[in-house]
Amino acid sequence: MNYEKDGIKGYVGGATLMEIGLAQYLGKKIFLLYPPPKIEDQRHSIEIQLAKPMILEGNLDLIKNV
Repeated sequence: MNYEKDGIKGYVGGATLMEIGLAQYLGKKIFLLYPPPKIEDQRHSIEIQLAKPMILEGNLDLIKNV
């Protein structure tokens, strides 16, 4: 759940970044509740975008469609 934090929309903390990496390693689908932060707002934005997460736009019901 990448809620806004410290004024950064779509904030991804260290634990979530580790979970994204593990999911990618295991070949699992990756979901983010909101779009990841802009590159200039958070230093790990490129890594998050390279994982190609499915963005749910705040709607958890979209997981059912996958």
